[in-house]
This record gives sequence, C-alpha cells and structure tokens, in this order.
Amino acid sequence: MSAKLTAIAAAMATIFAVSAAHSANTARQQQALSDAKISLTQAVSLAQEQGGGQAISANYDLESGAAGEYQLQVLGSDGNKLTKYRVDPNTGKITAAANEPFEKLFTRLKPTSIQNAPTSLTRAITAAEQRAGGKATDAAVDRDGDQVQYTVKVAKADGTTEKLRVNGADGKVASAR
Repeated sequence: MSAKLTAIAAAMATIFAVSAAHSANTARQQQALSDAKISLTQAVSLAQEQGGGQAISANYDLESGAAGEYQLQVLGSDGNKLTKYRVDPNTGKITAAANEPFEKLFTRLKPTSIQNAPTSLTRAITAAEQRAGGKATDAAVDRDGDQVQYTVKVAKADGTTEKLRVNGADGKVASAR
C-alpha cells in the first residue's frame, strides 16, 4: 500500500473512532440525565430562586462526580451580578456558588435585553426538548441581531445530539442542526 493510501486509511480510522467515542459519550450523558432525579429546567429554577435573578446559561457536566452536575449562571435581578451555581442532579442541592466575571459576557448583549425577553431559558429548554425528543445538556442565551435568542443542545436516546435555536421573542424553535 502506498504511503498516501496508508495516510488516508489512518485518517478515516481516526474519524470513525472519534465519531464512535462521541456517540458513546452522548449515550452515557443521555442515560445519566434519564437517571437524574431533577431535570435541567428544575436546576435552572433552583439556581434562579437562590440567585434572585434570571439564568443565562445551563449545562450538564458528566465529568464532575459519579452523577455529574448541573452548572448554571444566573444574572441578578439588578443586572449587575453574575453568579455560577453547581447543582447536584440527584438531590437538587446547590453544591457551590461563586461570583463570575461579568464584563466579557455582556459586550454583545445587554442585561436588560435578557431581563425583558418574553421567553425564559427554562421555556427555551422545554421547547427544544419537545422538538428534538431528548434531554437538554447545554443551553445559553445569545443574540440574533438585537433580539435575544437561546441555543440549546439536546442529547437523544439514539446517541446523537441536536442543537436548536429558540427565539426569545416568541419561544419558538427558529432552527435546528
């Protein structure tokens, strides 16, 4: 076999191995989320209640401990404080809270835009889960022009993931990929 064919075969094998590992990790994540006692939306509600504000990002981290953990960022109601919370998916207890750097996050999107958006992060997560038929693993607020938009990643039972964009103005799924 020529060196060129050997290199192509090696590259293809690497691509297949990475794809299989990603699919296996997504399936593990989906199983862990199915076993969790509280959902990502419930974790968001807990963090929002604790922080007295509105969640702007939420994700499930499988690598943190046996059951993983939810990590959430909550913008305080005054729009001047950003707090990161860690929530245990089995107990719903907040295991850590820390102030986060604020400035870098809001260079493109103003806190008042998030606070005034008709659609919340929890509503965006629910819409994405229903559309994709799985469990949300990541969700974050973003912008589309001058409008609030949410990006939600959903793990499906078949081991695949789907990223959906949810319009902040009406809560409808704007696109999926």
